[in-house]
Amino acid sequence: MNRDERITRGPGKPPEIHVLSGTKVVYPSDGDDGTWIGANEHGISLALLNWNDIVPRGLDAGKTRSRGRVIPALMASGSLAELHSVFAVSNLKGMLPFRLVGVFASEKEIWEWRWDSTQLDPQSHGWESRHWFSSSLSDQQGESLRGSACRDAQSEPDAGSVPWLRRLHSSHRGGPGPFSVCVHRKHVKTLSYTEVISTPKAVSVEHFMGSPCSMRSSHLVGIQRVVGMGSSRTDLASHAGI
Repeated sequence: MNRDERITRGPGKPPEIHVLSGTKVVYPSDGDDGTWIGANEHGISLALLNWNDIVPRGLDAGKTRSRGRVIPALMASGSLAELHSVFAVSNLKGMLPFRLVGVFASEKEIWEWRWDSTQLDPQSHGWESRHWFSSSLSDQQGESLRGSACRDAQSEPDAGSVPWLRRLHSSHRGGPGPFSVCVHRKHVKTLSYTEVISTPKAVSVEHFMGSPCSMRSSHLVGIQRVVGMGSSRTDLASHAGI
């Protein structure tokens, strides 16, 4: 995942291991105890994108709540069913629109939740390679131009490999500019690149500080995968503190 942000916000803090309700979780931080991507020991990975083409309703711009709190509040979940249950009792009121993508390695399922500032809409996707895009200028235009670059990249001989993925996320096709995969604007650019790898035995999160096209030194943190899904936790509201 590329993190496109105002340059003044900085690249965030490197990933660390957190223990949430007994579950080991790894994610980088935005500096305010929030995050945009994370993974846990059950093989669940979550990534959050701003949803810019939706006009929020009923929000006081000066009193919005951070979307960076969403992933930490959900990452203690041990399965897709548990995460659904946690989301159902979560309070998202006061948050700007977002899209949350969840990859559930043990269950081989991909889900997307869309929050438009008033209601949450869950969507299931097939177990296949996909890309999601957002841009403060236009999500639709970003998806069109970056999507074209991603589709063309699928024909490369090493498509799907880690080196291929890193090349793709550092792409300046059509730029470098506001809608290249690696963003470069006057006050906004891709500040970091974060990569999650989940295998049957381990989960690792590698975080590259700075623009992906420079691929500076990275921070790698790994945890052991837990066999089996779900947990015996019943008090879902206790860890849904969004």
